[in-house]
Amino acid sequence: MAGKKLASLALAVVLALSLLAVPAGAAGNGVGVLLDGVPVAYDDNYGYPFLDSAGRTQVPFRRTMETFGCTVSWDNENRVAIAEKDGVRVEVPIGQAYLLRNGQRVDLDTVAQIRNTRTFLPIRPVVEAFGAAVTWDGGNRQVLITTGADLVRVHFLDVGQGDAALIDCGTVEVLIDGGDNGAGEDVVAYLAPYVDGALDYVIATHPDADHIGGLDDVLEAYQVGEVIDSGRASDTKTYADYWAAVQAEGCTFSYDTDRIIPLSGNTVLSILETGDDWADSNDCSVVAQLTCGNVQVLFTGDMTQEVEEASLSLFGDIDVLKVGHHGSASSTSPAFLDVVQPECAVVSYGLDNRYGHPTTQVLQRLLGRGIPVYGTGKSGPIVLTTDGYSYSFNTTVTLSLRDAGNG
Repeated sequence: MAGKKLASLALAVVLALSLLAVPAGAAGNGVGVLLDGVPVAYDDNYGYPFLDSAGRTQVPFRRTMETFGCTVSWDNENRVAIAEKDGVRVEVPIGQAYLLRNGQRVDLDTVAQIRNTRTFLPIRPVVEAFGAAVTWDGGNRQVLITTGADLVRVHFLDVGQGDAALIDCGTVEVLIDGGDNGAGEDVVAYLAPYVDGALDYVIATHPDADHIGGLDDVLEAYQVGEVIDSGRASDTKTYADYWAAVQAEGCTFSYDTDRIIPLSGNTVLSILETGDDWADSNDCSVVAQLTCGNVQVLFTGDMTQEVEEASLSLFGDIDVLKVGHHGSASSTSPAFLDVVQPECAVVSYGLDNRYGHPTTQVLQRLLGRGIPVYGTGKSGPIVLTTDGYSYSFNTTVTLSLRDAGNG
């Protein structure tokens, strides 16, 4: 595990750097692009990759996407670059911070642009829209694109002071929580590019509004295969709306008991039963572990230290910890960290929230062990990508102690 930890940490840091490049040209001092191990040939006619003002690698549209196997076209009236392959159509408007994948919007943090009459696109989100993997070979300064990869992505949504995470595993999708009241429409819109047909599983970790408030909108918008619930009810209107939506959906409904849910060939989701008789509903949270090959991601809802330490025998060495209770001091105990030993951690929280999340105590516990911490309040949506051997994040922005209490 130690060797994998070092390799995965290195990749997690440098993978997002595939967005950071300088022009690749005849001088040979820039980056190159390899597609399934074969260099993409750029020249003066097509142009060369360059670093844009947002720090993202832009590549020549036609040369890159045709080499990738796409049919390319150009909507001159609307200034939109279009690439199509295997039933996927990606439209990238010039100067707009989004792309459309089969008509569904995916927001970007940079824009496609025209330079010297040539069209350039941000490489990562465009090829990822076709299901490819993007990594970075720092030693050789090369962007590596792998097609046909069996990839799993975990999206930690930015829902403010709340929780929502999407596991996208090929044609199987799992949503864990849906944010607070008012977040539902945003969650529904975020899911649209990734849900293939039905939303297979929805997990409501516990009945707090910041976890289930948006689920009634999700249940109305998507056909859901199964809802997994903590078994704890609440007398709030938010819970009543959620429960009415579950009943109206008419889907399979189950409580959190020990089970293993197959998602794909090498990927499963394990439900870990930590008990349902705790006085605090936070402590009855559904706890789930995603295992994709050799990579493990643990989701703990709002489980507190009391339950963590009473359930240590259920846990083992993991790679990524979804930090419990938004980084509250009541969660993520030293004893728990001693057992799970995460390489990286993700906190879902709202900027300047009134609870002081993430707390200094939790950040000290994590950072003191050398664990990089990513936060939605600082980075927006965070996406983890894994092929079962290594993993990466779509951001290199991590939290420090200065982010405690105010994001």
